[in-house]
Amino acid sequence: MVTLFNDLPDLSLIEIFSYLSCVDALWCFNNLNIRLTRLLIERGFYYHINLSSMRYHRFKKILPLLRLNVIQSLVFDCYSSPLQLRCCPYLPHLRILKVKGVRNVVDVFNFAQRHATTLTHLTVESSEYFETFGLSRKLCYPSWNLCEFITEILNHLSALRSLDLGMESSFFLHHWPFKIIEIPLTYLAITLSTTRNLLDIMSTEPLSRTLEQLHIKLAHECFLINSSLDGINLLPQMKSLHTFSFVKSFDWHSMVEWTFVNLLTSSNVMPALRRINFSIVISVDDLIQMKNSALFTDFRHIDVHYAFIINDDRPHIELVNYVPYGNQCHPRQTGSATFISDSWPDNQPFTTPSQIYARKPKIRQHLFYSLPWTFNEFFQLSVPDRCIYQLEVFKSCSISEIYSSNLIKLNMSDNRASSTTFFSQIMNSNKIVELYLFRCNRQVSMNLPNVSHLILIDSLDSLNSCSLSLNIRSIQIILHYECLRFATGDWTALHSLSILPLLKSLRILLYGMHIPPDDTSCQIIAEITPNLFDFSFCFRRIYHQNSYDTVAAYKEHCLFIEKLRKRILNLSLDEQPYVFVEKDGCGLIMWF
Repeated sequence: MVTLFNDLPDLSLIEIFSYLSCVDALWCFNNLNIRLTRLLIERGFYYHINLSSMRYHRFKKILPLLRLNVIQSLVFDCYSSPLQLRCCPYLPHLRILKVKGVRNVVDVFNFAQRHATTLTHLTVESSEYFETFGLSRKLCYPSWNLCEFITEILNHLSALRSLDLGMESSFFLHHWPFKIIEIPLTYLAITLSTTRNLLDIMSTEPLSRTLEQLHIKLAHECFLINSSLDGINLLPQMKSLHTFSFVKSFDWHSMVEWTFVNLLTSSNVMPALRRINFSIVISVDDLIQMKNSALFTDFRHIDVHYAFIINDDRPHIELVNYVPYGNQCHPRQTGSATFISDSWPDNQPFTTPSQIYARKPKIRQHLFYSLPWTFNEFFQLSVPDRCIYQLEVFKSCSISEIYSSNLIKLNMSDNRASSTTFFSQIMNSNKIVELYLFRCNRQVSMNLPNVSHLILIDSLDSLNSCSLSLNIRSIQIILHYECLRFATGDWTALHSLSILPLLKSLRILLYGMHIPPDDTSCQIIAEITPNLFDFSFCFRRIYHQNSYDTVAAYKEHCLFIEKLRKRILNLSLDEQPYVFVEKDGCGLIMWF
C-alpha cells in the first residue's frame, strides 16, 4: 500500500503533472527532490514555459525558479497581461515565442529583438479590439501598423524561419514593403488587404525558393483581384511551397476568384504543391471548370480542402454533380447547403459601426465544402443570419464516418443562433472556444460549454444570460455610443462575472462616448477587478466620430480613468498591482 507521496510510481506522478499548467507544476514541485526534478525535466516543464495565468507578484517570485538558460519556447495566451512581456528577462536559448491577444506589437518586437540570434519561430495574434484601434486625446492606436512591425522583424531577426501573424481579418497588412529580404522564411501566415500584396510576397527573394507553407487571408473587399491576374504570369516558381491557403469571407466577391486561385496554384507557379485550402465565391461556370482543374487532376496529387459559395437560382440537384470530390490519392466527402436570403430590413433599430449592411435582393445561394471542415471559423455569409429565412442542409449519401471539424470560432448576432449550428458536420459545440456576440442581450442562448474567450460587441447585457460558459477565461467588452440607446450600458451586468471561476482577463473598450460611466458604475467596475489577473479600460474614437465636443469628452474620460485607478487601489488588495496609464490619460492597464 502506498502511504507516502514519494512512494507513488513515476507514471502516477506524470499523470498528476498532466493536470497542471507549466507554472503550477514548477511552483509545486521544483527542487523538492532529485526524482521530481528529473521528471519535470523529462516532461519538458523547464524547456517549454507558458506564463499566461499568473498574477504579477507570483510572476516575480517564479522567475528565480525558472532555468532561464534552458528555456526554448515561451507562450502568452490572450488572457495574460499585455504588461508581462515587458517584465520578461533575457532567455539565451529561446527559439519559439507565441504571443496571443497582443495589444502593442512594439513590445513584442522589443522582446524578440533581444533574442534575434536564437528566435526561429514567432507567432503574434491580435485584432482591432486587442489593439484598442482608434484615436484617443492625443494618440493614434495602434502605434505601429503591421507593415511597420514586419519591416522591423524582417530587418532585425536574423534567425527567424517561421512567422505566424494569424488570420484575423482586422489584423492585416496593407502593404508589403520588400523586394528582397535576408531571412529565408519557410513558413508565413498573414492577413492581407489586397491580392497585389500576395503577389509581392511570392516575388520577394529568397521566399520564392524557401517558403514551404504560405497561408493567406484577405481582410475585406478586395478590388484588385482582377488587376492581379496578369501579375501571376510574372511570378517566379515557388519551388519549395507544398502547402498553400487562400481564405476569404463569403460576404463579398470578385468575378474572378476561382480564376485567380486556379492560375496561382498551377504547376508553373507551385510545382511542389501537395495541399491547398481555399474559401471563395464562384459562379456555376467556375464550378463546371473546377472539376477538370489541375488541382484535382494533375501529377501533383494535391490534397484539396475547400468551401465555396455559388449565387444561383438553380436547384441544388442541378449543381451537386459538378462538385469535385478530390482526386484518386485524396478522395473527399462533401457537405452542402442551400439557403434563400432576403435584403437587410430597412427598419433596423441600430447598426454597429464597421459592420456591413448591404441592401441585397432576395437570392438563392449554395454552399459546398469538403470534409472535414478545415478552417477554424465559419465565414460570414453574404447576409446576416437574420436575413436567411430558408435553409436546407444536405449530406452526402455515402458519408458513414464522423468527421472532426477544426471550427473553434463562432459569431452570433441579435440573439439568434448562428446558422452554423445547423451544420452538424461542421460545428461541434464542445469545440467552440471563441465566441463573438453582436447586439445580444440576456435572452441569448449560447450553450457552448467550452468557450474560454468571449467578445461582446454592444452586448453587455448578455452577461446576464443564464447560459454563460463556466470555462470563460477572458472577456472583451466593446461598446459604441451609437448603440447605447438599444444596447444597454448597465454596468451592473458585471456582477455576474463572480460566477466565472476561471475568469482571468477583462478588457473594456468604449468608442465615441460623450460622457463616461457614472460614479456608481465606476465603483462596480472597480470592485470586479481583484478577482482578475489582467484588466484594462480604454476610451477611443473612430475617425468619423466628430459630431460632439471631443475636447470636453476627453477631459471627462481622463478624470474617469484617474478615478477608476484610485478606486481600484483603495480596495483591500493582497498585493500592489502593476499599473500603467496611457500617456494622454485615456486608458488604464492593470496587472494584479
